[in-house]
Amino acid sequence: MNRLIIDGKGTERIIFPAPEALPPIKRPEITSYKEALEWNIAHQKHTEKAVSFTQEYAKVVCNPVALSNRIHVVNIADLHWGHLDVDYGFLDKSLQTIEDTPNMVGILTWNTLDAAIPAKFPDGVMWSGQTAQEQVYTFRDKLKSLYDKGKILAAIGDASCHEGWGKRATGWMIYRELFEGIDVPLLLNGGILDLSVGEQTYRIGLFHKTRYWSSLNKGHGGERMMDRIADCQIVFTAHNHWAVTQRSTRFNEPFRKATAVVAGGTCKLFDKFSRSNWGTDGEPGFQGVTLWADKEGIETVFDIEKAKELMLDAVKDGEEKKIQALRKEIARISGNEVVEYR
Repeated sequence: MNRLIIDGKGTERIIFPAPEALPPIKRPEITSYKEALEWNIAHQKHTEKAVSFTQEYAKVVCNPVALSNRIHVVNIADLHWGHLDVDYGFLDKSLQTIEDTPNMVGILTWNTLDAAIPAKFPDGVMWSGQTAQEQVYTFRDKLKSLYDKGKILAAIGDASCHEGWGKRATGWMIYRELFEGIDVPLLLNGGILDLSVGEQTYRIGLFHKTRYWSSLNKGHGGERMMDRIADCQIVFTAHNHWAVTQRSTRFNEPFRKATAVVAGGTCKLFDKFSRSNWGTDGEPGFQGVTLWADKEGIETVFDIEKAKELMLDAVKDGEEKKIQALRKEIARISGNEVVEYR
């Protein structure tokens, strides 16, 4: 059985494989404790293979292109596609920025859809412009466009709220349909993603919800999950519609580790729920982290437009370095002195 150590205590958790196309198993006539025990174990194993589509761990590779030495990973959190409180201009512009910017990619951290259903909150559907089913099929168009350009690394594929309401009320697993034909890892809440970027590998913990929220420190939940739950360098969080990036260094002699927490904000900027509970609106999302390929380097960027500028500048720097290298090679061959242009 595949296993992965995912915390500092050496705790092992099962890595669930991708679902397999397996025929159903026949339930026997159960008449004793022993028969029931055997059936429960067999049914459990079969369900993990045939039904479960989320996993504890995944590894993906994303190498920079266009002569750059870094990528930028955006926490795509709490879009709430379909809800009337969403700033759709901001949502569309930000997703298009990811799609168009070289070396910018994203990870979806749940509540991509609002997915209100009457069985959970009867009034919730009053604030949606589309049914949950319509949200699945309309937003999948955009996901496919991003995926076809290599812009989606992974997603949280199971949590309790919004898209999770359909599963709890009816057994409808929305993300199996939303990500149909989009072959990226769908991780459990708290899943681990090892991201290989050039010569480096960065471990990211993905949380929609955490155990340690603080109203005084928006990054507190992510920091404590890094300390107590997930042995990783970077934590993405969501859910509260708070936006923050925190960069720090953990030092436990003789080890030093650069770390970052990114809470991804929201597109629900006219958020009546936040206003009624906390007296504030949702905070604009699409925060992210820049990762270097040729050295271990982590830097958080709060604003996606600033991240776009930095990614374009990195491409220009790579092009200039290539031009200078060509000039030096030409000079070496011709025996002339090279003049560097800035």
